[in-house]
Amino acid sequence: MTNDSPRGPQTSIEKESELRRARDRMIARDRLIDEMVENNERQIKNEHARGGAEIELACARREAAGAQAGAAANAELDRAAARLEALRQEHRRLVAEREWLNTSLREIDNGPSSDEHERSGHA
Repeated sequence: MTNDSPRGPQTSIEKESELRRARDRMIARDRLIDEMVENNERQIKNEHARGGAEIELACARREAAGAQAGAAANAELDRAAARLEALRQEHRRLVAEREWLNTSLREIDNGPSSDEHERSGHA
């Protein structure tokens, strides 16, 4: 078995460089997957927190709509609405982060092989 490529025999330096690039891609891919798992955990926690905030907001609305609702009930309504909005913003940020992670993973998985880099002139 030889180390021949379409360009001829592969030198040990070329082979080492190719292995290094493959290792670097594997490490980058593993890091992305770890970040995706962490993102998923944060999304699940956020989803549960949003559910609780929606319940709190509904209760605060009911209290503020009562005949004897005072400033405290209205303040609680404002606080509950602000908390829910903050959680919704965090959710949007987490979704955008997840999309970026998915795109980055696809780029690694579908990226050109080392042979394609060399043929196209990229190092």
